[in-house]
Amino acid sequence: MSGYAKTTYGGKSKVVDEACAVHPPKQSDIIGKVIIFTLVGLCILLCLFISIGFYVLAKPLKTSVTSVALRNLRYNDTSSSWPYFNATLAMKIRIENPNFGFFEFPTSKGDIMYNGRLVGEIKINGQRVGSYSAIRTAVRTEVSYRENKASSVWLRNDIKRGLIILKIEAKLRGEVHLVALNKRSVNLKCLMYLNLKDEVIQRLWCK
Repeated sequence: MSGYAKTTYGGKSKVVDEACAVHPPKQSDIIGKVIIFTLVGLCILLCLFISIGFYVLAKPLKTSVTSVALRNLRYNDTSSSWPYFNATLAMKIRIENPNFGFFEFPTSKGDIMYNGRLVGEIKINGQRVGSYSAIRTAVRTEVSYRENKASSVWLRNDIKRGLIILKIEAKLRGEVHLVALNKRSVNLKCLMYLNLKDEVIQRLWCK
């Protein structure tokens, strides 16, 4: 009879249904399930780490000078006096926050350099930058420099060619408000080329 086996114990017969017999799982099935459970666990951990990073860890902020207006430009390169220049700069500074929480920073200051020498300062008022947003803030400052060394010809040569290069450096230190506070700073580093003949900013470049 198919599916049945007849076994005799002490003269008595017993019919066993082989269809109901328990078969141990194959080793390949066990390994397959272990692999599946491992992959599912890794996916859960990855999602957990991404969520923690999204709400707890702050991403780098960005800042740049988007525009500069040159006003009240004056300069002199005559041999009868020391060469000098001074001008007013009206700038627009952009601060971008790519984080889930808002970024808040106090009033900060920066330097404007010419050939390694301080020629002006900028003041950026403290503000709050919302999550996933950017703001533009207006900054107005004076730059001025007079060469007082007869042996130095840097400024005189720059004025003669009609181009002065200024470097802007500032650091905004603040906090990104997430589940945990993250202290963050963002550096502003730009170069601007002052065209003396046309009295405009010929080129503006920020890192």
